Amino acid sequence: MNSSIVFWNCRGARKRRASLYMKEIVKDFGVFFIGLLETKITSFERKEVDLLIGTEWNFYCVPLEGLSGGILVLWKVNVASFQILESSSQFIVGDLEVHNKGTWRIASIYGSKDVYRRRWLWERLGFFADKELPLVIGGDFNCILSSDDKRGGKRFKFSLGSKEKKTFLANNDFHEVRFVSPKFTWCNNKQGVDRILERLDKCFINPAAMTASNHLFVRHLARVASYHCPIILNLMVHQASKRIVRFEDVWAQNKASMAVVNKVWKRNYRGNAANILNCKMKKSLKALYYWSKAKMQNLLSLKKELLIQIENLQLKEANEGNLSIEESWILKSKVGELNSTLAQLNTWWKQRAKVKWMVEGDRNSKFFQAFASSRRNSNFI
Repeated sequence: MNSSIVFWNCRGARKRRASLYMKEIVKDFGVFFIGLLETKITSFERKEVDLLIGTEWNFYCVPLEGLSGGILVLWKVNVASFQILESSSQFIVGDLEVHNKGTWRIASIYGSKDVYRRRWLWERLGFFADKELPLVIGGDFNCILSSDDKRGGKRFKFSLGSKEKKTFLANNDFHEVRFVSPKFTWCNNKQGVDRILERLDKCFINPAAMTASNHLFVRHLARVASYHCPIILNLMVHQASKRIVRFEDVWAQNKASMAVVNKVWKRNYRGNAANILNCKMKKSLKALYYWSKAKMQNLLSLKKELLIQIENLQLKEANEGNLSIEESWILKSKVGELNSTLAQLNTWWKQRAKVKWMVEGDRNSKFFQAFASSRRNSNFI
C-alpha cells in the first residue's frame, strides 16, 4: 500500500522519538514521499537515511541556516522517482513521477517567519505553478490567514504577510485540501493563559490535482515528538491484501513459544503417523501465528488507544479551549507512554526481522516488511 505523502516539521530529524514516530506513520499510512521540515541538520549521509527510514528510500537535503531550518525530502525508489527543480532554505520543489501512474509536482515548504523573505517564496512558487501538472504545496508556512487558525496569544491581525499569502493563493488558483482530526497543527506546549495553538501546517492543490484524484484529504496526526503534528495527504484508498502465514524465526528465539508448541503437540490426533505429524505441524504453525499476533496486537492496540486519547485531548483543546491542569498532565503522560510503546514496537520488529536488516536500516521498507510481516505487495497509485 503506497498511497500517501506526509509533511512534518519534526524540529530535528535525528531525534529518536521523531524517528520512531515517522516509521510508524510510514507503515500505517502507506507513505511513499516525505517532506521533513526544520530538520536542524547541516548534512545527511546515505547511511543515516538507511537507519532513519530504510535502504529503499532516496533523499535530498537542504541544510539549516544558523540554528534552525533545514529541509529533507525522501521518496521510495521502488514506487516513484523525484526530480529536483529548485531548492532553497524555504522550499524544495520537484516532479514526483509515480511509476506507470503519472507525475505530480510536489513542493515541501518551510516558510520564513520574516514577511519580506516569505515574499520571495511566493514569487518562486508562482514560477512553478504549472496549470497542466497536478501540484501539491504542503508544509509549515509560518503564516495564518484568519482568526479561525489561531487560539490564544495576541489577537490575530490580517497583516501584510497574510495578505500576500492570500493573494498568492488566489492568483495561482490554489485550494486548501479538506482536513480531518484536530484543527490546530502547532502548539507552544505552554499551560494556561500562555498556551497558543495555530494551524500553521497546510496542504494546497491546483485544479489539475483536484481533477487527478477525487479522494484527496489531509489528516492531522497527533502531536507527539514535535510541537507540530504530521499532516498526511491521502491520495488513494486501497483494499487490504490477503495475509499469508509463514514460520518466523523470532518464534523459535522466544522461550514462550515452546509452551505454545508443547500444548499443541500433547493433544491426541487420529490417523497414521504421517497424517498425525502433518496435523501437528499445521496446528503448531496456526497456534504460533495467533500467539504472535496477540503479542503484537497488544502493543498495536495500546498504540492505537494512546493515539486516540492524545488526539481526543488535542481535539478538545482545539474545540473547547485550554485543557484543565489535570487534563494537561494526562496529555503529557499519554505522549510519554506512546513514545515508550513505539520503542517497544521497534524492538519487536527488530527481533522479527533479524539484526542484519535493522543494521541496514530496513525497518519499515518494503524489503523489511517482506521478512518481518510476510505481506504481499499491494497496488499503489
